[in-house]
This record gives sequence, structure tokens and C-alpha cells, in this order.
Amino acid sequence: MQKILLEHLTSDMKIIKTDKPWIKVSFLPDETPFEEKIKLLRNYGVKEVYIKLDKDKSKFKPLSSKFESEFTDFLTKQTDDNIELDNYYPTIEEVVELQQLHSEAKKRTKALLEEARVGNTVDTSAGMDIVEDFVQACFKNSNLVASLSRLKDFDDYTFTHSLNVSVLSISLGKRLGMNANELRELGIGALFHDLGKMKVPQSILNKPGKLTDEEFEIMKSHPQLGYEILKNDKIIPKNALNCVLQHHERADGSGYPNNLSESNISKLGKITSIVDVYDAITSDRVYHKGMAAHEAIKLIFSWSGKHFNKILVKFFVDIVGIYPTGTLVLLNTGELAIVFEVNRDEPTRPKVIIITDENKKKKPPKLFDLTKYNLVTQVYYKSIVTPIDPRPYNINTNEYIESFTKKAVGVLR
Repeated sequence: MQKILLEHLTSDMKIIKTDKPWIKVSFLPDETPFEEKIKLLRNYGVKEVYIKLDKDKSKFKPLSSKFESEFTDFLTKQTDDNIELDNYYPTIEEVVELQQLHSEAKKRTKALLEEARVGNTVDTSAGMDIVEDFVQACFKNSNLVASLSRLKDFDDYTFTHSLNVSVLSISLGKRLGMNANELRELGIGALFHDLGKMKVPQSILNKPGKLTDEEFEIMKSHPQLGYEILKNDKIIPKNALNCVLQHHERADGSGYPNNLSESNISKLGKITSIVDVYDAITSDRVYHKGMAAHEAIKLIFSWSGKHFNKILVKFFVDIVGIYPTGTLVLLNTGELAIVFEVNRDEPTRPKVIIITDENKKKKPPKLFDLTKYNLVTQVYYKSIVTPIDPRPYNINTNEYIESFTKKAVGVLR
């Protein structure tokens, strides 16, 4: 592996990693055009990349030996699984602060959409204020913002869903290298993507059973209805309207309302469509039980190329949360845990070492399998909320894993 400047990269070189650890190179697939790949990396502020060594080393200019020695020293202190990742994880305080922001934003979103339901003019400027909060938060920590999509509300599904689609779309847009203005356009369009549903009868929206053909035709009108409400609004950017009108279009032309194919669907429409489906199928509704996140990820991935853009799906799978060994995580019980063993079948449910109680007080480490669930209620006992930065809490995850492993081996002997 050799570190070189991004400007020295050529199309025949294979990138192993970059100087921005949150960028998962595996989600820059080989079929990505070289110029697009360079643009994405540059938008992220990447200046240096690590490439697979070629027999002909004259193709690039190596960096100084100082950089190489620093990198070598760093490698000796990290494992391949958790290299540098904790540099970009939040503190518990930041998690709590952002959850409070999400809770308040949900109330504001509900108020906006209910105005539309009773026929009043929608205050789109208030919607822009909501989006701005999350755009700014995303520049601080896009992974944490993405984790907010796990916050669900059965009773207020429509409003929580609208907010979550906006938040998760902003996170995906940030990962794709969009600038602040582009994120605002995406965020406001995604926030109002289901605005047209406010004109659909509640009896259809909340019907427990299967919709009749006539009812489904009414439901299918909501993208156009939302577009009609917003198309002359002076606050909403024109690009944002694509989120509203196109979030049910599909790459193979099977979507609605206009049966657009891949090449005719805008980038914002493609992003919103992926996020909309993911949040919908992972939420509890009157007519179905929400799907587990890992199952939803598999389903979304299986639809890539047919319903959704392949590259966007790969980036999306990345941001919804795959946890490498050594990652410190906050569980929904309030406990802190360290990822001990990655679960290839259910990536969002690894085996973890729980190291604190619900009040963050350290306790003897205990191994727990996050795939365990209550056989009666079918609810998981514990779930990951978000990765956490271990540094403020003086937690060395590698030492915990090493110590736990040694004790486990001792018991087996």
C-alpha cells in the first residue's frame, strides 16, 4: 500500500483507502467513471489516497518518508476493522442534543403538514428553518444525523416519516459530496415529499387492509398533488420539486406518476425514492409491522439496478450503519458497548461487549448478541442507536477487546 496525492491518481490505480476515514472505498465501485470518482473524493476534501502497489512504481510520485513513517506507526496501534473511525463519532451529549432537535423538529413538521390538511397555505419558510438545522448538523457529523432515522413514532407516522426522509436524504447527499445549497434543496424537497397525502382521505391512508384499485389510484395521485401545491411557491427551489414529484418513480420505469426511467429521474428524485422506501418499510403501520433494519437493507440492495440507482444504494447502505469491530456504540437501553464480532448476515446486529449500565457507570464486561429477541413480542432486547466517540470517556476499545478475549480464553482452558 502506498500513499499518493489525489492529483497523481490515474485510472489504472486501485484505491485502498483515503485520508478521510468515513469514506468507504468499497462504495466507490469499479464501474464508477474515473472522473466521477475523482470529483466525489475532491468534494469530500480528500487530498491523499492509499493505493495498491503496482510493479511499476514510476507511475506516481510517493509522499515524503515522514508521512509514511507516521502512517506505519498509526497502523501498529489500530486494527484493520476500526482504523481511525472513532475520530468521527459523536459524544453522548451530542447524541442527546440532536435527539432533542429531532423531537422539536417533528412537532414543527406536524404543524406545517396539518395546515395543508385543512387547506391553509404551507409555511415553507418554516420548513426551510427545519432543514437548515439538520444541514448544519450534518456538516458536523453526518453519521449521527443519519442515525436519527431510527427514531420512530407509530401515532405520528406521517410527520415523523416526512422528517426522517428529509434527515436521511441530507445525510446521503452529504456523503455524496453535495454542498450546503444542494443539501438545502434536497432537504426541503424531501421534507415535503408526501405533502400531497394531506389531500388524500384518511380512510385510504390508514386503511388496515389492501387498497382497492380505485383507492390505489387515488393514493398514486399524491406526488402530483404535492407538486401542484408547491410549484408556485417562491421559497421552494425548483430542483426540490423533483423530490415531491419523483419519489415514487423507479429506474426500470415501473413507478408513478409518469413512469420515468433511470435516465429521466433527477438525482434528488433518486435519493428521495431510496430513503422513502427504507423509512416506510422499517416503520410500524396499521397494515404492517416494520421490518428490521438489516432486512430492509438487504431488500433495498436487492432492488438496486432495477428500482434504484446502484451507486446511490451502495452509498445509502453505508450511511445507515455498519459497525466494525472495536466501535463504541450507544444502545437503546442507555448502555455503552463495544462491537466484538461483526454479523455478516445481520450487519446492524453484531455481538457486543457491554461495558456500562444504563447510567453510563462502568461494570464488568459482558458479551451480548444483538440478534436476541423476545419470542412472545418479537422485539429485540437491545439495539444500537449510534456509534460514540470513546475519547471523552477514556475508553480504549482495543484494550477492552484484548482483555475480554484473554479472560474468555482463560475460562475455556
